[in-house]
Amino acid sequence: MQGQHLNWFIVEQLPVIAVESYGQRFGERTARELVRDHLLRLTYTAHDMEPFARDFSCDGPPFLWNDEERRHLRAKLDALYFLLYGLSRDEAEYVLRTFPIVRRQEEAEFGRYRTRDLVLAYMSALAAGDSDSRVNL
Repeated sequence: MQGQHLNWFIVEQLPVIAVESYGQRFGERTARELVRDHLLRLTYTAHDMEPFARDFSCDGPPFLWNDEERRHLRAKLDALYFLLYGLSRDEAEYVLRTFPIVRRQEEAEFGRYRTRDLVLAYMSALAAGDSDSRVNL
């Protein structure tokens, strides 16, 4: 196929986090460490993902699938990326409001928009330098 290319001026306009930003510290851990850990835990849940886990220097068995733990890991990643993109709490809440189906499903299941509550709580924890605590709502 000819003519398949991406102009540099387009690349510069893409909303990509700068590599250096992953060195930002949130308490004892960097953004890079948090993303790596959470990505591994969310992905390595079956033996067929073992080569992927080995690339991350993980020699243990797959992580058990736990819906509640996964909900927290995803919320913390969302919170981390909101912070890395420089969004305020109000801006993050606005973005989360753009998912009305998730909100409706969670309000029916939990009586509140739990994803929003978790993400905003993790944003506060990470901004305060606490990257290890688990938010309890």
